[in-house]
Amino acid sequence: MTGTHGRRRRRPTGVARLVAALTARRAVVAVAAVVAVVGAVIVPPPPVTTAAWTDSERTYGLVGTTRFTCGTDTGYAAAASSRFVRGSLAGTDLDTVAAVRGADLTRTRSGVVTAVPASPAPTTDAGGTTTFRNPLSASAGSGLVGLDLTGLGTNLPAGSAGALNQFTRVAPTGTAAAAAGLVSDSGGLGVTPTTPASSLPGPARIGLTSVLPASTALDRADLTVGAVASTATLDGCRALESRIWGDGSVTGVTRDYGIAGLALELHSPAVAGLSGQVSSTVTSLNTAAAGLTGVNGTISRTVRDGVLATVNGLTNLLSLGGVTGSVTLTGLALQSAVDPVLAGSVTSTDGTVTITPSTGVVSVDLATLVGQPGGLNGLAPNTELVLSAAAMASITTTVGSMLDGLTQRVVAALQSAVSAAQLSVALTVTLRATVLGVPVDVLAVDVAMGGTLGQLLASPSTATAVVTTRVLSGALSTLLGNVLNPLLAALTGSAGSLLASVATLVRSTLVAPITTLGSTLSTTLAPVLTALGTLTTRLPSVLSLRVNLRPDQAGYPGGVVTGVPPDKWTTVPYQVGALRVALSAGATTVTSLDLATSRVGPVSTVPR
Repeated sequence: MTGTHGRRRRRPTGVARLVAALTARRAVVAVAAVVAVVGAVIVPPPPVTTAAWTDSERTYGLVGTTRFTCGTDTGYAAAASSRFVRGSLAGTDLDTVAAVRGADLTRTRSGVVTAVPASPAPTTDAGGTTTFRNPLSASAGSGLVGLDLTGLGTNLPAGSAGALNQFTRVAPTGTAAAAAGLVSDSGGLGVTPTTPASSLPGPARIGLTSVLPASTALDRADLTVGAVASTATLDGCRALESRIWGDGSVTGVTRDYGIAGLALELHSPAVAGLSGQVSSTVTSLNTAAAGLTGVNGTISRTVRDGVLATVNGLTNLLSLGGVTGSVTLTGLALQSAVDPVLAGSVTSTDGTVTITPSTGVVSVDLATLVGQPGGLNGLAPNTELVLSAAAMASITTTVGSMLDGLTQRVVAALQSAVSAAQLSVALTVTLRATVLGVPVDVLAVDVAMGGTLGQLLASPSTATAVVTTRVLSGALSTLLGNVLNPLLAALTGSAGSLLASVATLVRSTLVAPITTLGSTLSTTLAPVLTALGTLTTRLPSVLSLRVNLRPDQAGYPGGVVTGVPPDKWTTVPYQVGALRVALSAGATTVTSLDLATSRVGPVSTVPR
């Protein structure tokens, strides 16, 4: 090589090169010593996070350069699983029951995909993303004692894939998704706080009778569960990138759940029998009302007897000749008065209890009862719905008040119907005397009454009644002499007493049986409240409820499942369940059901 003066630079000799190397090494050591001393006071640079990287190439330790381009990189292994129902039911492991098998999907790094069950077959698109759907039939649990899913097959909302859908998806780019329950065919959550009740199917039922006291007054107890759903997605590439290159704060997972409703549903034969008891009373009242009417009815006889009593108080020379005319009672609509009371449902003022007399069902909204005014959605992970003794006691108090109110409304409806009926009386009572051994009609007493039974019963003076007399034979004047005028005056003045007698008759015939019905219904329903008190006292010790189940977070039953990954290149799995129902008999858990469980991960790759 030629220098600036054109002279060739001489190569150093071997000794010179050795001296130069030693000198350089001493310099490095010296610098290292300085750095070691100064390093104690120099503030280290801030840690590198994933967000600080702008280049997709990441240097990992001293093994070279590793490339992370999430969304483009392929060759990831991934797993996803969904179960509408899992756990154990009266000693049966539901994982072994083919009828309720879930949808499991796995993908290896080399692209081998396995789905369980094998049918129906999964589908894979051109980009290598595999989707597996295994929806259950609403009759899937028909062979399982204590679990009835058929309600979830009714009133399904338009566009849903069914209330028992099971969906999984894995992609070669390191993403996994799972959904279970009322979700769309693409895994979207179909149960949200804003979903209207008209867009939700009927409930599933979990029998509680086996762990509750037997009772004839309450012959069935169920936990009814409305549509449930859960979804989980995992971007494994982002999670691994954050752990390897950043601070590990990016998990890449998103989880959600939804529950449409949760209630305690009880059936009472006594409540269901209310309609029959009332209808029987209505039939008896209608028969009794018919007996009041007509010229030969009890009102006609009461008027006749009242006229004769007035006459006999003044003279014994007159006797009954006959009664003609009419007595009618119109507008007595007893059955139509009570039908609205018994046909619909009655809900407590706080919304916790609903009673349907026609079916005998008493339903308790557990979400409202345990103090979740916003419903069961959006609660913290592993939230337990605490069935406190105070909350349980309030059920008996509320139901008792509602049944009393129901009885009172039945009685009031019948009384109101009786009061509205219209009474019309137009009778002629003919009196006769024996003149020269021959019976002769000598006097006609015309009695006219009108008004509602309510007017008659409230105060006879508010109803109209008029009594007039007609002398039919001149022989009457001769026969009675000075008694005639007082007799006629007494008869025309008897209108009030006749009305009072008719009112007493109506009260004993129509009003008293209604009052008796109220007492009978109260007596019939008393055992229901006794049985309810026993059941609700027992319930907190046999029923456990949790929502938004996440094994990796605090509060999970049995302790947190950390799921430590086997290496830096593998994520942990993540799971979410909408609802767990556990039933216990003493210290033994006889049933533990998880509804709508979605699980994603692990996702793994290899250093590149």
